[in-house]
Amino acid sequence: MIEEMERVTATIDEQTLAAIRRVAGPRGVSSFLEAAARERLLRLRVLGLLDELDAKYGAPTMATRRRVAKQAERIFRSRKR
Repeated sequence: MIEEMERVTATIDEQTLAAIRRVAGPRGVSSFLEAAARERLLRLRVLGLLDELDAKYGAPTMATRRRVAKQAERIFRSRKR
């Protein structure tokens, strides 16, 4: 499936743009920014869903937060290897 593309103009500070170019290469800036935007939009969607759950069921206790953080650390640490 081919998605329509639209050219946009964005203002990015020089230091950030230089870092993006080092990682993505000068011709990969658009792809890098699109991927970053998609990731940010997904993160915002997840945060919105978590807010909905908090509103419906109440915020998790500190003990639950610590337990989840510990499990997440274990899961993501093993993925880095």
